[in-house]
Amino acid sequence: MDRVLAKRIAPLNTSLPLQLRDRRAGRRSEGTEWAQGLPYWSRPVTFSMARDLRIARRAEHRVALWTICLLSACLVLEAGTLASTFSHRAELRAAASAPPLPGEAAPNDAPRRTIVNLRLAALVGTGIIWLVWLRRAYRNLALVGSKRSRFTTRQAVGYWFIPLVNLVRAYQVMKDLWLRSESMNDRDAYDDLPAPPLLSGWWGMSLAWGVLEPVVAATARSARTALELTNVTDVALVGSVVGIVAMVLAIRVVRGIDQRQQCFSANPPDLPAPSAAARHHGTQAPRSVPPSDRPIVRAPPDQKERRV
Repeated sequence: MDRVLAKRIAPLNTSLPLQLRDRRAGRRSEGTEWAQGLPYWSRPVTFSMARDLRIARRAEHRVALWTICLLSACLVLEAGTLASTFSHRAELRAAASAPPLPGEAAPNDAPRRTIVNLRLAALVGTGIIWLVWLRRAYRNLALVGSKRSRFTTRQAVGYWFIPLVNLVRAYQVMKDLWLRSESMNDRDAYDDLPAPPLLSGWWGMSLAWGVLEPVVAATARSARTALELTNVTDVALVGSVVGIVAMVLAIRVVRGIDQRQQCFSANPPDLPAPSAAARHHGTQAPRSVPPSDRPIVRAPPDQKERRV
């Protein structure tokens, strides 16, 4: 019994390496305690941080590819809607100039309705994947640079569901994501910086497209004559052209942010490469930082520092 109790209360084996002892005991190793007082850009980067960043980059890139594919599908369907609207407009003009004979069949509108339904389903699916991609991309900002962002991940996604607020906040989220991804999140003051023209153009086209769609739907319900239906198709043509431009710009926005986030690195640019000893112990520390087991005694300016 005494031997069992002695084994349970025995101290740690001091013959083990320091890193292994601290890992088993669940404490921080003394080799990284020197970094607690350093600013965030001078702290060491561990292999776990680099691995997490690599996994996060791959996950964001995978969802970004899916988002681009769905946006491309929406682009094709929007082009199909534009072509069917042109055909429908020609049929309306022909019907206005020469009414159909009693035995002549009315034009078939089934293909146009099928394209509209597919387009609606593609837009809903693209919106869901867009928010998934946005969540992953915005969360990656916490792994580089200052590790800060203007909004939380929940706010970055939740603002898109709040009416009227999403007209401003959603654009600010995308602007913050673009600027921080472009500079690897190396500062905090991004609010006063101008947004890139690509992002502003995409947001303006998206808002214009969102305004034209309900206008077309409302006027189509009240149109009765051939002339009114022709005017509705004219507005629908303009809406389809604006939607195509908005889709192309959205693809470029997703691709631009994804390319910038693929350049994220766990090593800040102002730090040198880690030494072999740091890589062996699993901690990437700057070579210019002295080891912590031998403190430095500061000497007067006319003398050199010495270790004790």
